[in-house]
Amino acid sequence: MRLIAGIVTYWPHFELLHQLIRILVKSTDGLVIFANSPMTEEARNNLECLAGSGKIEIVQSRGNVGLGVAYNYILKRARSLGAKAVFLSDQDSVPLDGTVDLLAKTVRHLSLKGHRVAVVGPRPIGPRIQSAEFKNIRLFKRPRNVSSPHILAADFVISSGSVVMLDAFEAIGPFREDFFIDGIDIEWCFRAWSKGFSCWIALDAFMEHRLGRGVLTFPIIGFPVPRQPPSRLYTYVRNQIHMLGMRHVPLRWKLKVVPYIGLQAFVYALRGNPRRLSLVAIGRGMCEGVRRIRAEKHDSKGRLD
Repeated sequence: MRLIAGIVTYWPHFELLHQLIRILVKSTDGLVIFANSPMTEEARNNLECLAGSGKIEIVQSRGNVGLGVAYNYILKRARSLGAKAVFLSDQDSVPLDGTVDLLAKTVRHLSLKGHRVAVVGPRPIGPRIQSAEFKNIRLFKRPRNVSSPHILAADFVISSGSVVMLDAFEAIGPFREDFFIDGIDIEWCFRAWSKGFSCWIALDAFMEHRLGRGVLTFPIIGFPVPRQPPSRLYTYVRNQIHMLGMRHVPLRWKLKVVPYIGLQAFVYALRGNPRRLSLVAIGRGMCEGVRRIRAEKHDSKGRLD
């Protein structure tokens, strides 16, 4: 299986980026970097030298166009390069040696068992040197028969560190570019399940991943909420509210999201910094999400008329 790696960068920490590239050049057949922020010629030359001649392609965006645009470009470019699958990553995630090979092996195993695989991802964990500062990402299990205890069917797989099958991508459709960043992978995976494809996590393939800028804790019970800047709170809430109006998003997910956003607002009201801006961002996100639901319903009604 020809596997191309794709990395989306935004003002990256180059030491981490170099570490990621060293791993990916050994385990993939090529590398496409989509730079969502300006990259100097010196930085480009360093990356090209690190990857080796002809192994890397760097695409400079016109500005920060978001993850959806970047992922869609990388996946379409990989198809033109003859790839069957793409290992997606952002600059904050570093897979362990052997993780990419294990993900590819899991894809082959599931395919042989007759599953229509859309994506297989690793088990994301907080950085080992900062384990108390970052929460591990919760895994949402989905009932599925599989012969290995090390493979889990999941509602969704975080995009960074995942192997996306290109045939599935073409059938399911592109990532939502209007989401910009938050919830893109969640919506796409729910759409994949609704179209008869499946999403999986290889439980023994670990990947360090930073979620937010640390955690805020719910008073008394200590429930952790990722610490995010107001701009990310806005897009997260906007997109989650927007998904409430989508038929392919399961009701059980919608019933979880509404109280969670309320809990999130309560935590930021008590411990957020900047508190006022955070609450304003959550409120704006809710209003915009509702507006988008109404706009889509109006558009669909117009098409029927």
